[in-house]
Amino acid sequence: MALSSFFTVSASLAFAADATFSPAQPVEPAGGWTVTLGLGPQVVTSFPGASAYRVWPTGTLAWRGPNDPPAFAAPDDGFGVALLDLGWIKAGPVGRLLPRRGLSGGNGNFYGLNNVGWTLELGGFVELWPSENLRARLELRQGVNGSRGLEGNVGIDVVERFGPFTASIGPRLALGNDQFMRAYFSVTPAEALVNGNVFPYQAYGGVTSFGGLASLKYNITPAWGVTAFGGYNRLVNSAAESPIPNRLGSLNQFSAGAIVAYSFHFGGF
Repeated sequence: MALSSFFTVSASLAFAADATFSPAQPVEPAGGWTVTLGLGPQVVTSFPGASAYRVWPTGTLAWRGPNDPPAFAAPDDGFGVALLDLGWIKAGPVGRLLPRRGLSGGNGNFYGLNNVGWTLELGGFVELWPSENLRARLELRQGVNGSRGLEGNVGIDVVERFGPFTASIGPRLALGNDQFMRAYFSVTPAEALVNGNVFPYQAYGGVTSFGGLASLKYNITPAWGVTAFGGYNRLVNSAAESPIPNRLGSLNQFSAGAIVAYSFHFGGF
């Protein structure tokens, strides 16, 4: 899938690296929270199946208790709040914001196809840590507007920390139900007639893409950090059989970006 996604109370919104602290960080105050705010640009495909790219904001909002170590978060995580946190397993609500599909930004060849409005997806996530350096995460999110489809993402990350750096890399798998697939990859006879470059096609749900993501975080100071990331996904199955990516867009979906994060102590109300 396009990697992709920003949910600004993050909160992915496209979801990004977490707090950035060096190993030599000073002792934190006994009470309150350590809050991390991050913001940066990412370059992503304009929408699923497109060949044009757009700059889309991404960022992070995270908090942790005093003297708790900063938790790892991948740049493509949706914003999630871990209501269950046992260390080796975390779970809670998650959200993501997807850009709209239209003719702007170099997508004029999509003329005649229905636009898809920007989509707010809400759902839940489960995150497992089988070991200190291995994380698996599943997100399921339902579009409340726009595509109104159900989308899922599965990611596995190998995480290594060395000095002020944290590196991660791992595979990604994206899924979508029939509604999600119809919104982005189906073509009605009327749309095919108006566009002239595609044929009628009925997309169906299932696995939509497979790829990977890598990131590198550098702790500049105990308060400031920067993360760079890049990813690639290849459309498969029904998405890859659609005339939309084959004749109007691309089967290859790239993403890249950077996030600058600042952490500070919040004593509470």
